[in-house]
Amino acid sequence: MASLPTVAVAEVSNPPVAPALARTPRFYVGVVAGPDLTTVKFAELMSPLPNLGVTVDYRFTNRLRLTTGLLRATKHYAAKRDDYDWGAYRARAYQKDFDEVYGTCTVLDVPLNLRYDALIQPQYRIFGSVGLSSFFMQREQYSYSYKVNNQDVLWERSVVNENRHLLGIVNVSFGYERSLNSHWSIQAEPYVKVPLGGVGLGKVQLVSGGVFFGAKYGL
Repeated sequence: MASLPTVAVAEVSNPPVAPALARTPRFYVGVVAGPDLTTVKFAELMSPLPNLGVTVDYRFTNRLRLTTGLLRATKHYAAKRDDYDWGAYRARAYQKDFDEVYGTCTVLDVPLNLRYDALIQPQYRIFGSVGLSSFFMQREQYSYSYKVNNQDVLWERSVVNENRHLLGIVNVSFGYERSLNSHWSIQAEPYVKVPLGGVGLGKVQLVSGGVFFGAKYGL
């Protein structure tokens, strides 16, 4: 009996499944730290002091984020006598022979910034940010030295929790953020902070600048 012809049956393979796209986080939490340099009209540049804190980002679109947080900075600076608002002590201050006043302030900084990612690449982003900060002055210390009968005399004054400046500081920054994986990233962000009015007890034009170095985790 003749055998039936063999018919080859082609194997049917399942179509390739496209890999699932990684979800872009909507919220980010981070820590930042860096040097902070403070000056009043560049009277004298002091050594930078640390500025550190925590941040929270909310992503509206692929390019826009709202950023806030809580930062703590110590600002050390010198200012000319005429740069201070002496109030009721003006006549007494101008009776003494001194030129500069040294200030050290511990400040809580609550920023509210809008970030725009100008360049987006798979592994990094370059961004700019603008916004406003509220300053809560925790401790302010001021001093100057003058002479009485050829003797050096040091005047000092300290105030605690007396001054606050709600949305009174303009923030401008730009930065570079690099992704480590789908959740973690690191960044560097040079910044400058310019007051809209006088800051602290002496109502000085306290300008700050520095670089934040930080790490973020996307939720």
